[in-house]
Amino acid sequence: MYEKWLEKARRYMDLARKMYSEGYYSEACFFSQQAIEFLLKAYIIKYTGSRPYTHNIIMLLTMYIDLVGKESLLTSNVKECAKYLAEQYAQSRYPDARLTEYDVDDAEKCIRCMEEVSMIVGEAEKST
Repeated sequence: MYEKWLEKARRYMDLARKMYSEGYYSEACFFSQQAIEFLLKAYIIKYTGSRPYTHNIIMLLTMYIDLVGKESLLTSNVKECAKYLAEQYAQSRYPDARLTEYDVDDAEKCIRCMEEVSMIVGEAEKST
């Protein structure tokens, strides 16, 4: 079952990059957040057999890292990225949840954070 979640996570990563390249910055952030949420849920499902009912990337990342025992991967940069992506759950989804429009800098940070968190998950999976 986790493979379906993983497949969707990868599709959302592709969509985040595509939205960024086409200038759809809020959508790039939306799909970046969704990609990491689905990626983390995929591996939590792999190790536990059940899906956590939360959208909080910080909580999901902590759960995942605890499951694989790779606390050393939780650098301050990774934590900052998880926090930033967690903030995008509502802000990128609802038109009135943010005071300013998304711009290229916001989208670049979302993509960078998506790739950063994805990279540490990949590192953790290689060594488990």
